[in-house]
Amino acid sequence: MKTILILLLLISCCLSGCQSDFLDRVPLDQPSNASFFSTENELDLAINGAYRQLYWHSYKVPYPLWLDASTDLAWCRGDFGGMLTAQGGQFTAETPLFNSVWVHMYEGIARANNILENMHRAQEVVTPEKYAEIEAEARFLRAYFYFYLTNLYGDVPLVTTMLQLSDTDMPRINVSEVRQQIYADLEFAAQHLPQELPANRSGRASAAAALTLMARTALLAGDYQIAAEKAKAVIDMDQYQLYPDYRNLFQPEGTGSSEVIMEQQYHLDVFTTAIPRYLANRESGGYSVLVPTQILVDMYACKDGLPIDESPLYDPASPFENRDPRLDHSIVLPGEWINDLRFQTHPDSVQTYKRTANGLQRVGNPEVTNAYATFTGYLWNKYYDEDDMPGNANQSTFSTMLFRYAEVLLTYAEAKIELNQIDQSVVAALNEVRTRKSVEMPAVNIAMNQQALRKTVRYERTIEFALEGFRLFDIRRWGIAEKVMPGDVLGRRRKAHWYDPIIPAIDEDNHPVYNNGSTIFQIISTNQFTKRNYLWPIPQPELDLNKQLTQNEGY
Repeated sequence: MKTILILLLLISCCLSGCQSDFLDRVPLDQPSNASFFSTENELDLAINGAYRQLYWHSYKVPYPLWLDASTDLAWCRGDFGGMLTAQGGQFTAETPLFNSVWVHMYEGIARANNILENMHRAQEVVTPEKYAEIEAEARFLRAYFYFYLTNLYGDVPLVTTMLQLSDTDMPRINVSEVRQQIYADLEFAAQHLPQELPANRSGRASAAAALTLMARTALLAGDYQIAAEKAKAVIDMDQYQLYPDYRNLFQPEGTGSSEVIMEQQYHLDVFTTAIPRYLANRESGGYSVLVPTQILVDMYACKDGLPIDESPLYDPASPFENRDPRLDHSIVLPGEWINDLRFQTHPDSVQTYKRTANGLQRVGNPEVTNAYATFTGYLWNKYYDEDDMPGNANQSTFSTMLFRYAEVLLTYAEAKIELNQIDQSVVAALNEVRTRKSVEMPAVNIAMNQQALRKTVRYERTIEFALEGFRLFDIRRWGIAEKVMPGDVLGRRRKAHWYDPIIPAIDEDNHPVYNNGSTIFQIISTNQFTKRNYLWPIPQPELDLNKQLTQNEGY
């Protein structure tokens, strides 16, 4: 049994949680007597309590999955996780999403700080190696929470000690200073965490996880030299490799694979997810809540590497043929099978086929008759395990990834491209992702210039990481969010235009532009994005509590 999960179960049974304001001044979910943290067992209990904050969920779905629904890649029916509001752009500092995320992250920081401030009590009774490892894990977790705070809100209060009730007001600290604390924590973690984890410690942070988070932090900050160096350090470990089957990487068989650097694990007695419920089709018992957009579908290039408006392989009458294989690996397309049901979305397809022990049978088609079937006409293959339906729809134990090796390769490639230090190692990193056995997209070459390689690596990040929570941060740092976010979200085609040939123009940012989109497609929502939306607002409840906090521009 996985040690971290069992310890979390013990903690959940013995301790009680509490959400207060962002300072989380008194960690009420941990013992508060002066003798705690004085034994190795108590240190283990405390660090596993801190790991609990990695389970950052809304409606039992990990937030990174929801975050893509605040961008152009996915859409959320209803305001689950607050994502429809976030995507629409018409939010205020009082929108609950922003306070719930803020509180969650600072609770995690408080848990880590509590350990770091009090663990000295056990220093004489544990080995130096064990002591350093606990400190490294706590500092890794603190850095993880500050990564999200800084990239979502910008300048934030920097808290590195346990605060007293008298510590009411704290100012925001410049994001660059907070980032230096993140780097320092992760440097320490990388030096003192094990490079390889034993089986009974899977799901915990390793040296590679710390380096990957540091590379991610640096890439988003534009610290390209640091990003390249830390990503290269993981590559040089020669410990990870891409899993050959992209589709099955996001199925149970990909759990713990050679590509996984750190994953979030689940257990029926501790934590489970409801990912199947929110991704699956109606017939299987799902809600079709979180779905891919038409924009994302049209972003996938053809097999020759050209966008669909340039490739001779693209046929608008058969739009899913000859495409980047990751389209089919990631998305359930019309005409495919899901849970033995033929996925048909044409409004006249009130019946469809079901595979049974007696062969194919005609059955009713909820994708047409149910008002809450997928509004875009697509579903996710990624992270959807058919075996979870319908019995485990709300209690899936299928792991989700926090860090994987493809990110390391693309981080290294992008950082080196931005530094204009283009050499064979950059080409090799890009091609390793593009030519994965199950993908086999055309390789790039050293003769390509910086702009061409930049466009390729941005394409790769968009397609490779769809539904993994990267897109919001990428379109912000690339400075294209104001361009790609505003406008109508396209739903299913209108019946009268179901078979109209349409080839959107794919612009220099690989974003489809439709001249007649509102005529051909139903409009399911409309987005706005202005300069202010490059950062989330500081939550109003925190402004009310902390008089030194200031608000982000535009709110």
